Amino acid sequence: MRLAVAILLATAAIPAWAEWVPVGKPGTTGFLTAFSDDAHYIDPSTITRDGNFRKVWEIHDLKEKGSQGQRSVLASVEYDCAAKRMRTLKATGRSLRMARGEIIPLRSAFGEWINLQPGKEHEIFFKVLNTVCAP
Repeated sequence: MRLAVAILLATAAIPAWAEWVPVGKPGTTGFLTAFSDDAHYIDPSTITRDGNFRKVWEIHDLKEKGSQGQRSVLASVEYDCAAKRMRTLKATGRSLRMARGEIIPLRSAFGEWINLQPGKEHEIFFKVLNTVCAP
């Protein structure tokens, strides 16, 4: 029980200590559709490497409320640098921008790989992939 509380508190504190770097705009993920005015950020200090795979914490800051009332989404995302694909490992909605405010549980299937295709729909995620997969 104490471990679960500690993990929850650590996850809730991530936006407070993170150095969020903007990476761009429009795209679609497995848990939300991003609109042209949404902002996307990564915390480069959270990038972990395992062969061709990279994990990073991201914030998707929404201009309009999402379908479940979220104004932003804090997500742990894994990128496969070789196959150019991504999957959301875990994510929570937040009631305020920049992953602040109350936690809003998201209803979605996490963990499914999304093949990134060239073009505007996945443009932001190609930018993130190129950033986290850089040597």
